[in-house]
Amino acid sequence: MKKINVVLLLVILSLSLFAPGTLLAEQGDEIIATVNGAAITRDQFYGLLENQYGFYALQELVQDEIIRQRAEKLGITLDEEEFEELYAMVIAQLGGAQGLQMFLLQNNVSEEAFMAQLKWNMLIGQLARAEVEVEEGAVEAFFAENRTYYDQPETVEVSHILVDTEEAANEVLGRLQAGEDLVALAAEFSLDPGTAQQGGYLGHIQRGYTVLEFEELAFSLPVGEYGVTESQYGWHVIAVHAKNEAKEAVFEEVAELVEKDYRGSKALDLESYLYLLEQESDIQLNWQPRPYTK
Repeated sequence: MKKINVVLLLVILSLSLFAPGTLLAEQGDEIIATVNGAAITRDQFYGLLENQYGFYALQELVQDEIIRQRAEKLGITLDEEEFEELYAMVIAQLGGAQGLQMFLLQNNVSEEAFMAQLKWNMLIGQLARAEVEVEEGAVEAFFAENRTYYDQPETVEVSHILVDTEEAANEVLGRLQAGEDLVALAAEFSLDPGTAQQGGYLGHIQRGYTVLEFEELAFSLPVGEYGVTESQYGWHVIAVHAKNEAKEAVFEEVAELVEKDYRGSKALDLESYLYLLEQESDIQLNWQPRPYTK
């Protein structure tokens, strides 16, 4: 699988920006640093980059071109709506906007590069699924085997504000019931770092996915109401936005999703699919790293 690597990104930029031979020749002797009067030239710099990282940068460029050609052949473009859903899920799993920024900082990568990486992986996944041959009746059989997965469980859409005392919980509850803004109160009071900046929003939860005390209150409250309960994490002020009753799936209503899942279950993983495309491609590498010696 493709990995985010800032060094390789710099290499790729250097190869693409300075590829013309005349430009390299003109700038090869340019002094880009000195150490106690000793010069380090641009030619030395690029020589080291090519020797240590050049193969990996070139491999990445080749893979990018293979994927571009395959996507064009199959008439597939990135599903932007699906990507937005995935990205929102990733941010939620990282603990919200602050968690995302911490992740980017720890990995020394920009959000733009991270998003590009996710899009690249998603596009390969789309291509791999598209390559799967679907025999007649296979999707219906897959649905029958996995019916419970597509059944709609009973869910409740909730937000919460987590505080550490009953007194604080009752204060927040009173202010909500008086008409104050849930989002503002969550940002001010909630001790849950994953939801505080999202207005305490948890989304749609199913039974068995939260602590029992939270679940019992969330599923018993009417839509639009607030309540307070205590769990091992502290005191929760819960707001219920909507409820969905359990419903058995009907194949005709979820056929598109089922086919996508079926293809995903049969598709090659990203690394295997890339390897297959490389084996099928006519790749000529006319490159040797420039000499470099310390």
